Amino acid sequence: MPEYFIMPANLNALIRYKTINSCLSGGKRRWSIPELIEKCSDALAEYRGRYKPVSIRTIRDDIRVMRSDILGYNAPIEQQKGLYYYSDPEYSIMTISITDSGLIERIILFLGEIKQEVTHPELEIILDKLIRLKFKHLLKEKQIEKIQCDLESSGLVKHIEDKESIREDIMSEEARTSRRIAYRSVKDGLKQLTSFPTEPVYPDFTTWGDIFLIIK
Repeated sequence: MPEYFIMPANLNALIRYKTINSCLSGGKRRWSIPELIEKCSDALAEYRGRYKPVSIRTIRDDIRVMRSDILGYNAPIEQQKGLYYYSDPEYSIMTISITDSGLIERIILFLGEIKQEVTHPELEIILDKLIRLKFKHLLKEKQIEKIQCDLESSGLVKHIEDKESIREDIMSEEARTSRRIAYRSVKDGLKQLTSFPTEPVYPDFTTWGDIFLIIK
């Protein structure tokens, strides 16, 4: 995730991303900037109850964000003769999985900030799902960190890195014993990681489609 990671400043940005995606998905036609401005302005007016045209700069910035990894979209937006389209007509930001721990945390904060603006009944469900997913990431990170610390403190990491350079036919009994100890230590560490209680069941990922669900 880039260091310049940001979240949309407000719901307006999410509405624009959703609208632009709706226009470009399916590959039925190509869109000019003025057409995308009109569509996004209409969508915002419907949601906000008042019409205010979106600027050219705003739409260009939206396209830049959607093309990038800032939100994990990496949208295949292409431009030809002033018209924009997805090079992959099957692409949609709605199906993009959100698995990055940092991104999950920032989305949780963002949704918490806009709770007063959103009345969708699914918002609390989505927040709960994201919080559980973030908690699962934290548990895994702590378990992996513990295993790495245990290995490093015992000197086994260097042994494992160097083991390929040890020829089997000249390996001493002492080296073979050391390798068996290393193998058991790694195996035990992985067993600790995988034996963590599975209840409650935490989701492995969520999608941007879940996030956009709160927008009518």
